[in-house]
Amino acid sequence: MNQLLFIETFVLGASTIAAIYHLVLYIQQRDKFLMYYSVYLFTLASYILFKILSNNYDPFKPTDNIVYYILEEVIQVTMVAVYVLFAAQTLEVVNEKSRVRSLMYCFFGLAFLSIAYHIYDAIANGTNVKSIQSYAIGRISLVGVATIALLFAWRIRTTIFQRTIIIGSLVYDTSGLLSIISFAKQGPVFGLTGVEPYLAGCLVDIIIFSSALGYRLKIIAEQKNDLLKKETKARLAVEKTRMRIAINLHDDVGSVLSSMSVYGEAAKRSLAENNLTRVNELLDKVGVNARETMSNMSDIVWTINPVNDTGEKLLNKMEAFASEVLDAAGIEFEFKVDEMLFKENFLMPVRQNIFYIFKEAVTNSVKHSGAKKFSTHVGISNHLLVIEIKDDGKGFDPDKKYKGNGLRNMKLRAEELNGNLAIKNSPVGCLLILSFIVLRPYQLKGK
Repeated sequence: MNQLLFIETFVLGASTIAAIYHLVLYIQQRDKFLMYYSVYLFTLASYILFKILSNNYDPFKPTDNIVYYILEEVIQVTMVAVYVLFAAQTLEVVNEKSRVRSLMYCFFGLAFLSIAYHIYDAIANGTNVKSIQSYAIGRISLVGVATIALLFAWRIRTTIFQRTIIIGSLVYDTSGLLSIISFAKQGPVFGLTGVEPYLAGCLVDIIIFSSALGYRLKIIAEQKNDLLKKETKARLAVEKTRMRIAINLHDDVGSVLSSMSVYGEAAKRSLAENNLTRVNELLDKVGVNARETMSNMSDIVWTINPVNDTGEKLLNKMEAFASEVLDAAGIEFEFKVDEMLFKENFLMPVRQNIFYIFKEAVTNSVKHSGAKKFSTHVGISNHLLVIEIKDDGKGFDPDKKYKGNGLRNMKLRAEELNGNLAIKNSPVGCLLILSFIVLRPYQLKGK
């Protein structure tokens, strides 16, 4: 077996196996570039098979076989054109206006003209011996256009996978150029003759692309695993929030019903003692508890409903609550929001924590600050969602121990958001700043 036949047989086997392998991957993953590469490999195998079956037909020697004369040109140019199409799809330049795409169209135009002229010449003038000069000019034109396009693509495609594809394509082009030189000088180049440098380049390109594909599949697998972990954390966060809501609801309702029962019994005793003033006080407490419970229940139902996951729903809820409470207290209210946030989505645990922190801040300001103005600004700054809440009241000492768990709960909710809650006091008001990184939709820590 001579050197050429050995190389042809080896590359034929490698390209056929690789073509089948990439076709199977395409069926599994539906990535277009896998299909284009598989088609190219089949055309490469077809070209080598043609060369073997035609006893390595030489286009520079006279022949009476018009089929060989036509097929050698058609299969070879088609094979290279399919490779260029594969590279264009992989480098994502087909649907993007650029010099690379323009050069790609130029290449396809030259390839089509080359095939059309060859077929016309064969039919009109017969199987003439191909001019080495015209062959070299035609092939170098095709290789030159493809190489220039790859150099432009190098500037706009920077991922490791895309850069590796460009390197493989440059090896492919270089091997083709070496074959052209070998044909033109009718002698060996680096010990390889005729089509041998091109076939060697095809084999190296298969190895390079397979390595790039392995890297890409590894990255995809890591991304899928990361996404799966994040989705699992998000589901756990939602389930934990639901559990907490159920526990809080049970405790709150049980506590309220218990206190209402106590107030009712006390009212009965006061009524028996004809102490109507005490009866009215106790009934007022029952009414307050009932209204607070209804309000809390309404907030819980709103939090659970997935329809309210949008930023628009959350921000409107915050504004509506504050407007009602502050207006009743005679406090001037200003609410500003960066419009982009209306289109954001917030998972149930996130919007629940945001809303309850805001609600606590509003309630505290109304009850304790003596403020005349209350303002809120919600926006994005350096990938942080920032909520600034300010009033012009008397402020408070955040280090002082107060009755109730309002401030403590606000800080705990900020921690659950992986965020920070800063409180700045002065004699002329209080500024509360809640900030956390927007990682939508997986903001919660340790969930």
